Amino acid sequence: MTSVQSDSEDRILADLRALIEHSPRPPARPVGDWNRDDQAAARAVSISWGWLIRVLRTAEAIRVLEAGGYEAECAPLRRSVVEHVIRLHWSTTVDSRIFVEAVLNHRKHSLGKITRAAATGTPLPEGAADVIAALQSETDPDSEKISFKDMTSLMKDIPDFEILFKIWLAETQESHATLTSSASYVDFDPDEPAANLHMEPTPRSRFDAMLPSMVLLAAESFVELAVLTEEFKESLTAIRERITLLGAPKNNRPVARG
Repeated sequence: MTSVQSDSEDRILADLRALIEHSPRPPARPVGDWNRDDQAAARAVSISWGWLIRVLRTAEAIRVLEAGGYEAECAPLRRSVVEHVIRLHWSTTVDSRIFVEAVLNHRKHSLGKITRAAATGTPLPEGAADVIAALQSETDPDSEKISFKDMTSLMKDIPDFEILFKIWLAETQESHATLTSSASYVDFDPDEPAANLHMEPTPRSRFDAMLPSMVLLAAESFVELAVLTEEFKESLTAIRERITLLGAPKNNRPVARG
């Protein structure tokens, strides 16, 4: 076990990766007639695994970019991490069938935007329409009203994650073309007629425990959906304690440039 004095977010992230990498297989589920409910139970685990790995690898990518001095430009990646964690948590609060149908309906809706755009603009590549139609056909007509929900609406279902929603909103401002995304490279001097323009972003405070916390929350959601809580309980509790210690006020600091 890493000592408190030598612990860091990168060590915790590495330990989380090792823990996830050696994850036992989820227990077999009785398939019965392998109806849509059975399929949803299995698919929910695979979706949550994919989202967990996306959170882990994106957190690792952020650390690489931060080391190169690109902390400000990581906003879209941080936003993605937070959104995946929020939706992973939501998936543990509803029936697997609802979760999977919502994801399928969301994909059908998104693909529909592509086909509508192609109808009035550049045509799709040959065969793409058939692939899209096949993917859209996976939805259940009787479940088409089950919504993936936008992030604001989702907060009504999981109000305990309101703090992450606020972080997501802040990172959205940094990610999109806004005054906020511009401000990192401009300083305004009230005594000067013009702004000071610079190539390097203004250093911002960062919280060392943020990324490990996100990966931990994602892992906890996955193990719940995969029915692996007992297998991971001790290890995840130990990591949570380390993250709590790492999150002391001393770790609120401007990001160091590599």
